[in-house]
Amino acid sequence: MLKKLATRFAVLVVAVLPFVGQPLTAAASSGGTLFAITGTNQNFLSRVDPSTGVVSHIEDLAGPNQNLQAVNLAGDPATHRLFVIRSDGLNNEVLTIDSTSGNILADKPVNAQVDQIGFDSSTGTLWLLGFSGISTLDPATGLTTVVVGLGNTCCGILSMAVVPGAHTIYVNNFDPGLPASDQILTVDTSARTVTSSPVVQATVRIISYDTGNGGLFGLSDCCPRQLVKVNPATATDTVVNSFTNDPSTINTFAMAVDPSTDTVFADAQTSTQDQIVSMSDQGPALIISPPTTETVWSMYFETPATVITPGSIIADVKSALSSGAITNAGVASSLLAKLNAAKAARGRGQCATAALIYHAFINEVHAQSGKAIAPATASRLVSEAQFLIANCP
Repeated sequence: MLKKLATRFAVLVVAVLPFVGQPLTAAASSGGTLFAITGTNQNFLSRVDPSTGVVSHIEDLAGPNQNLQAVNLAGDPATHRLFVIRSDGLNNEVLTIDSTSGNILADKPVNAQVDQIGFDSSTGTLWLLGFSGISTLDPATGLTTVVVGLGNTCCGILSMAVVPGAHTIYVNNFDPGLPASDQILTVDTSARTVTSSPVVQATVRIISYDTGNGGLFGLSDCCPRQLVKVNPATATDTVVNSFTNDPSTINTFAMAVDPSTDTVFADAQTSTQDQIVSMSDQGPALIISPPTTETVWSMYFETPATVITPGSIIADVKSALSSGAITNAGVASSLLAKLNAAKAARGRGQCATAALIYHAFINEVHAQSGKAIAPATASRLVSEAQFLIANCP
């Protein structure tokens, strides 16, 4: 039995032509890890080498109920946790897995239908896309809470992309009419509102957000299949890469982003093989792997662990001001004053005081996100401050 989402997509596929041109060299590896659900029965958590196509099993996820398949994958790189949804179409479970060891840390039944999950690293929130709309999912209990209903705007929801730290989730809404079309729904999880874009120029089947450059990207339908950058407000799209014209190739619901190198990974699947396509989302560079050693489904890229210190977050604010990611010098000065005060408090061993100051820093960053601070930069700064709060000597 194929994955539910992949099956739903496969019936929409229209014929295309052979792989486009000669693959170029993509961005250098960041040293992170591409994780995937693999296997004919979708029962393995694996690492995938995007250059060679080699699949290495980490954990057998079949569980006691052999009818359950792993259907979706997300993660939190800061804590090395992976979140996996297992389902038999009626029953759903959420697994929490240590990405370094493969050990299953928790396995809880989910009290709702699940189409897709995404993690907001700035707030530590696991989001769920399902029939009820957008909900939070507590991986420790399996309990869900509906935050925003998508209502009648929803024709055939296919994919979502979480924007960390911005209270924003983008949802791809597919209308299977003639001709088929797509719209991008912008969900404000704070105001609990949904805004729909005009019809997207290219039919987009799956979307992802690159926190490295703040771009929303999608994989288009035929012909050829392309990586496009989508403006979620105007629905205009810009072709970044064309990667296949093969009439037997489909895009499964497997897409991941390495924000440190602006690389998008996609799975191109035929009836006989899978290949991993690695594409720069900033230009035409791409590589296509040899056939993978096993069928690939949902993917997630875990960025390398970074060393966060009171000094490094100060340096990040200064760098953001210099690069234009922070546009207001007064805002930067206010943030730096808080960070220097928190650093001094930590130096005195006053972790509680430092935490209060970091919380004030986080509140100011949230208030300025999308204004004086670029959303991607705000997300990173919030995540770093939260790490420092949780890891004070």
